[in-house]
Amino acid sequence: MPPISSDALVLRTYKLGETSKVVVLLTRDRGKLRAVAKGARGARPRYQSSLEPLSEVRVSLYGRQGADLYRLGECELVHSAFKAGARGLDAALALSYFAELLDAFAQEGEAEDAVYRLALAVLAAMEGGADAGVLARYLEAWLLKLHGIYPPLDRCAGCDSALPGGERSYHRPSHGFVCETCGPASGPVVGVSDHDFLREAFARAPAAVTRRPTAGALEAFHRDLIRTHLERDLQSHRVLRDVAREMRG
Repeated sequence: MPPISSDALVLRTYKLGETSKVVVLLTRDRGKLRAVAKGARGARPRYQSSLEPLSEVRVSLYGRQGADLYRLGECELVHSAFKAGARGLDAALALSYFAELLDAFAQEGEAEDAVYRLALAVLAAMEGGADAGVLARYLEAWLLKLHGIYPPLDRCAGCDSALPGGERSYHRPSHGFVCETCGPASGPVVGVSDHDFLREAFARAPAAVTRRPTAGALEAFHRDLIRTHLERDLQSHRVLRDVAREMRG
């Protein structure tokens, strides 16, 4: 069969045998795919730095369409995430989280151009010096929104009336924000500053966002939505929490 050619982002790799790796790719044309990268390990690795997490690459994949595992042929490095990760520990941890988040939400074998463009925009903003915490909340919000999970900001989940300005009260059974008439809400409250941040985030590219979310509150809300959707916690959440605890100590 002719090879599958596509631009892709490397999400993660893991060892296979003595000299190979399995690479998980977010491809632009076919969504998330897995491929064996023969010769990717050893004294003279075949692909060198092309398989680093969140590297943007141009790949050729061989195998039957719809296969669980392809064979990686050519892998040309288009853009490395090294410069963004070299900004410091916070940036490196954030990139690791971005990769895990994209891996968790990406659809197997289904192209999602909006998700691919989102990932590239967030990485470019990170390389340009944008705050890692702001970009994390931005990526979370957009992935949840693109997959139909983020509740509408301005409509009541109970009666569909317009919500007034100000903070938002989340009601877990309704999976959305509710007005006072449909309350009391059972979930967290999204404060005014976080609501304003979300409105800007959903209207602008990540590099153009000027508002900042409040420390902790929006992160906790997003984490709860992500955990409910995936039915598990992300490993990076625990790592980031532990590092933050050590730095405070």
